[in-house]
Amino acid sequence: MNYIDFTLSLFICWGAYRGFSRGLIKELTSILGLIIGIYLSKSYYKYLNERLYVLFDSEETFISVFSIIIIFLLTIMFFKIISKLLTKFVKYIALGLVNKLIGGCFGMIKSILIISVVIFIFSKFNNYTELIEKNLIEESLIYSKIEEISLLILTGN
Repeated sequence: MNYIDFTLSLFICWGAYRGFSRGLIKELTSILGLIIGIYLSKSYYKYLNERLYVLFDSEETFISVFSIIIIFLLTIMFFKIISKLLTKFVKYIALGLVNKLIGGCFGMIKSILIISVVIFIFSKFNNYTELIEKNLIEESLIYSKIEEISLLILTGN
């Protein structure tokens, strides 16, 4: 086990801890809120633009950016409220520990997925610049496994 494995292990453990402390419901609703927030912002900012342009006589670019930010933040706030309500409900029916345990697993999986994307991009750069020596990468136990995951997810191979 070399320092690459140690660093990757720290990130994976941190993801598991964060998922455990937040719980599955908060983890899922935060990701869902981000995805839906991006989608709604992209899809509906023009409608809000028209309304805001009438109210504020400002540059169209500024109003477009402002519209996107408003829609995104409102969506995130909505999902935070839903998250809190669902978390209280889960605690009420005595499933708080289950929520946290599954949240820890989900957090670990989420961190592995994020690391796999970073490794995929890093591998492309490292082939040309060799930021980290190839023998260190080859000796790493975790790097190769996560690289396999990244290739499977991002290229389908």
